[in-house]
Amino acid sequence: MNHQKNFELFFKLSRDMLCVCNSAGFFVQVNPAFTRILGHSEKYLLSRPFLEFLHPDDREATVRVMARVLAGEATTYFENRYRCVDGEYRWLGWSSSAAAAVDGLFYAVARDITEQKAMASGRDRLARARESLLRKLQDASIKIKTLEGLLPICSYCYQMRDEEGKWASVEDYIEKRTGAEFTHGICPACLETNFPEPVGAGA
Repeated sequence: MNHQKNFELFFKLSRDMLCVCNSAGFFVQVNPAFTRILGHSEKYLLSRPFLEFLHPDDREATVRVMARVLAGEATTYFENRYRCVDGEYRWLGWSSSAAAAVDGLFYAVARDITEQKAMASGRDRLARARESLLRKLQDASIKIKTLEGLLPICSYCYQMRDEEGKWASVEDYIEKRTGAEFTHGICPACLETNFPEPVGAGA
């Protein structure tokens, strides 16, 4: 088997996405991994500028990278999102080098990194949630600590004195320091004391 056939076999069987592009922004050749991952036919992929397949937010950065590669810059790695046949986008991690640019053509290799991106995003969300929970716990701890120790309260009216020497109701004092809210009702003992049934009532 000669080198040409070896190359063709490698090109077809590679699980990575291999392609040849021109300076006009078209794919000249793509391997079967492109159609397997993106779902588009080879004919469709070669028929239009590859920028049309990119996520709108990734187009400008991709054009800059392509210009650097064609200008002879050293090996470049970058990531962008390509639209699949079902309209969804998949993250691709690309590698290309100045040595690959020949006569306006350049060769590039891409790998589907969608799952890695999703896992990284999930870890970031968990980290943010953990940080948020820690902040809430710290805030709660600070609020609880403000009610520790001796609490100055009036023996007659049950108002409480704050750090500035001002007096306030128990409800105001606690709500200000803990975020708790009070609802009011009447316990059975107070109800009997303050609202006794008239003599003979219910007879």
